[in-house]
Amino acid sequence: MIFSRRTLPVPVRSVVVLTKHRFMGDTIVAVPMLRAARQVFPEATITLVTGMAAATALEHCPFVDTFLRYNPRDPHYNSQELFKALTQCATSPDVCLVADRSFRSAYLALRIGGKVRAGFASEGRGFLLTHPVTYRASAPEIECCLDILRAVVPEGQDTPAYDPTPQLFITGEERNRGSEILVAQGATPGTCVGIQPGANDGKAWLPKRYAEVAKELISCGKTVVLLGSGKGEEQVAEQVRQAIGELPTINLTSKTTLRETMGVLTQLSLFIGNDTGVNHLAASLGVPTIALFGQTSAIKWGHQSEQNRVLTAPDGDMTRLEREAVLRVAQELLEKKIVQPSPAAGVYV
Repeated sequence: MIFSRRTLPVPVRSVVVLTKHRFMGDTIVAVPMLRAARQVFPEATITLVTGMAAATALEHCPFVDTFLRYNPRDPHYNSQELFKALTQCATSPDVCLVADRSFRSAYLALRIGGKVRAGFASEGRGFLLTHPVTYRASAPEIECCLDILRAVVPEGQDTPAYDPTPQLFITGEERNRGSEILVAQGATPGTCVGIQPGANDGKAWLPKRYAEVAKELISCGKTVVLLGSGKGEEQVAEQVRQAIGELPTINLTSKTTLRETMGVLTQLSLFIGNDTGVNHLAASLGVPTIALFGQTSAIKWGHQSEQNRVLTAPDGDMTRLEREAVLRVAQELLEKKIVQPSPAAGVYV
């Protein structure tokens, strides 16, 4: 029966996790759930169904055995092809963790024969799930993803509390490549501050404010590195570069691959940007960050810790977020001189 709350198979041998394909950050915030799934299902093969960029960001992740990458913009893509590909690597999985809130994802978990199907009871799809979960709109998205696993394996006496720390993995070779890219531009790794002025969906702070912050940082001996690759970001980065003027600035916007960008991030002393996938990358690699939020929820999508700070524009209006607030937090983080990432974040393999 679709409606039954099925008993968890013992031991769990196969787990399928489905995340959103479009935005990389939506999958990065699911990594703590993947880590916890590995913890509670140590004998299981874990398959992650996600978008192309997210799969690239999660390379070398020990919590995933198989990636099923898909791109709905590909003319060869359709739900039937995705179903065929998934059944080839995970037939009748013991557990499906459906972090993507779409109806299609819940239906796909049912169609491949998932015995236990846990996910958010949104989009009218609760009846497709054996373990429907209430989506907490005001809670951090990392915790919401962990709620899905909690519905299957609650934390308790035999299960330690799940760790919400963001985490990505990178090789020593990739770190060295990031250093090489900066050195080739005349920079000294460790003295660089990354800035991503672009963003999707009107999330961006004013380019002139970014330029003002950049000039102040340069006057303090830092090298500013402009990053990003999304639609329209080259134009925004060029606006910032021109506003900075003759002061030395490195513009890597759209000039590095995703993994090269991750390597560059590991060489930064600070990253400043909007609510973007690159901000999630930086925080998950243990890089000190300042994330600027307007109308999107900082509680839900921001990373808050000793070295990861969030600033929210008054009334969600990014034009009202002043440079002094950003510079004050930047100076505080730079003075901390955080060299080692937090224990769980930014593991090098």
